[in-house]
Amino acid sequence: MEMVYYQVGRSSYQDLLKELEADIQHANALVAAIPKPKKGVCLHMKLEYNQLSPLLYLLLQWLDSSCSCLFPLYFNLFNILIYEVYPDGRTHISTQGSKATVREFYAIILPSLTRLHNDLVERESRINLTKKSGDKENFLGQGRLQNVIDQEREDECGICLVPTTKMVLPGCCHAMCINCYRNWNTKSASCPFCRGGLKRVKSEDLWVLTSESEVIDAEAVSTEELSRFYLYIQSLPKDKTEAPFWVYYNYLT
Repeated sequence: MEMVYYQVGRSSYQDLLKELEADIQHANALVAAIPKPKKGVCLHMKLEYNQLSPLLYLLLQWLDSSCSCLFPLYFNLFNILIYEVYPDGRTHISTQGSKATVREFYAIILPSLTRLHNDLVERESRINLTKKSGDKENFLGQGRLQNVIDQEREDECGICLVPTTKMVLPGCCHAMCINCYRNWNTKSASCPFCRGGLKRVKSEDLWVLTSESEVIDAEAVSTEELSRFYLYIQSLPKDKTEAPFWVYYNYLT
């Protein structure tokens, strides 16, 4: 939202509202592409404005949009109405609708939808690459065996050959287990691979090398983020108004 305020000096408030409406439509396209919380139910967003918005609109016209300090107040009179749309076109606005501020839309909702959509596209790309790799069973059989061997080798300390968590030296980026680091630091205060000095390296300066077995599945992370997104939408204030909502261009036209 700070970016929107920054552009006030170079574009009129009508252009800013049109950009806001375009971003909302883009968010609707993103939310339509991600998995739905209920079967056949899709979330939809629309711009809603307070009854005081036309008055401030006239005030900005009178000031010729020169007083940029009023723009944050102007945008605070707008809300993003989020409601459910069913396959037959039915909507639940008054009972199921939620309201988010413009700041919440740009700070949380739009970035979350963009990240979820990018994760979905990346996952589909990986699936397509797997299908194009030829014989899937042969590929998986040989790949799994090779991965197990490579994983065992990667987990081994390069000095004592014991599979364990390795620490990375911040200077030369060589990795070893914590026991070998302590031994070499006590004996020679140097890296056993490149002889780089360890006198100024403290234990808290070491990096922990994460193995593939410790990395969380990307699909599981995406599923958790999707669940958090819908929980956030449910936690937003509910829209209590029974009257039809107004859209900003109703009074701009």
